[in-house]
Amino acid sequence: YEGRGERRPARPRSSGTTQVFIGLGRRAGVRPQDLVGAITGETRISGRDIGSIEIADRFSLVEVPIAVADEVIAGLRNSTIKGRKATVRRDRDDHR
Repeated sequence: YEGRGERRPARPRSSGTTQVFIGLGRRAGVRPQDLVGAITGETRISGRDIGSIEIADRFSLVEVPIAVADEVIAGLRNSTIKGRKATVRRDRDDHR
């Protein structure tokens, strides 16, 4: 699964959470702490509220509470991560 376009098998998510797709990944030098810092800096949620983080070559998936997902998406759309703007949306495979 080393970023060749394959998706890892779905891992069960915590109840009451959803995944946010961020269009920057390992190739952009993104690390988990960059994503946590961007989210906590642009929203009212704390790092403790952020669940699993998956970083692929070209994108990242971050698990957040459903109640704040729209706030996270709006906050990240107006910010930069590692000096770059990213596409940010709910993960399309969010029906898992």
